[in-house]
Amino acid sequence: MIGVRALTLRTDEDLALFCSYLAHERIGHRVFEEQGQQVLEVATQTDAERVRADYAAWRGGSLVIEWTGQPPAARRPWRAIARRYPVVASLLALAVVCFPATLPLANGSLGTLLPWLTIVPISGDLNDLHAGTLHSVIMGGQWWRFVTPVFVHFGFVHLAFNAAVVVEFGRRIEQGGGTFAMLLLTATLAIVSNLMQFLTTHAALFGGLSGVAYGLFAYVAVRGRFDRDPIWHVNPAFSVAVLVILVVMTSGVTEIFDVRIANAAHWTGLTLGAAAALAWRPTRKPKQAVA
Repeated sequence: MIGVRALTLRTDEDLALFCSYLAHERIGHRVFEEQGQQVLEVATQTDAERVRADYAAWRGGSLVIEWTGQPPAARRPWRAIARRYPVVASLLALAVVCFPATLPLANGSLGTLLPWLTIVPISGDLNDLHAGTLHSVIMGGQWWRFVTPVFVHFGFVHLAFNAAVVVEFGRRIEQGGGTFAMLLLTATLAIVSNLMQFLTTHAALFGGLSGVAYGLFAYVAVRGRFDRDPIWHVNPAFSVAVLVILVVMTSGVTEIFDVRIANAAHWTGLTLGAAAALAWRPTRKPKQAVA
């Protein structure tokens, strides 16, 4: 239902191209005149915030809308996307940059980058792996290790799947809850899930954004029980499928195929994300409408 005022503008401003862009983006809206002004309304507060941001970007030149004879498509520079979802963009960029770290494993070698990304220092090779301790990490001031395992991925499919989940749920949190909320939640999920995985298994060579991804999913799914904004809605069937897959992976069936899963990180992320949504549900401060 339309009812949230997004923009209030002069009546002589032509919004035809911008409205066509909103239609292309499937953002329901209407435009009408009120007391000598032009008003654009949308269905939800989240849509209103996006419309304001896109309108400002369009007028500022960072969002280019082109008319091609069909509904216009927006050409978004990468920097505009990064400004809108800086935490999500940074997570993906770091994961891509760190992806080559695991390539030497194909030859049984650790390479030079991977030992700097694991939760504790590692040395040797896959057949004779030596791992340090958390005490040595703390005493050596190597605090980054509590986070960096989330950027270690063992194959393109591993990276692509985790990236897709982070984008799907991370953008919702960053858009609906704000950048600080997304940053704090992501850092907490990364640190706690990494520590639990290491303390549970005592294995230093693990990685992936999946612990964070499960946490982001759980946060959105649980928050959707309290917040009526569609941005927090998750299909119940999807939630059930995620839990079933997690239970199956925890059963150890993947080890038959010599595939070892960081289940402790997954369960930790899922639990922590759900708990965070129960205790903390910040909302991005609405921006002032462009007048």
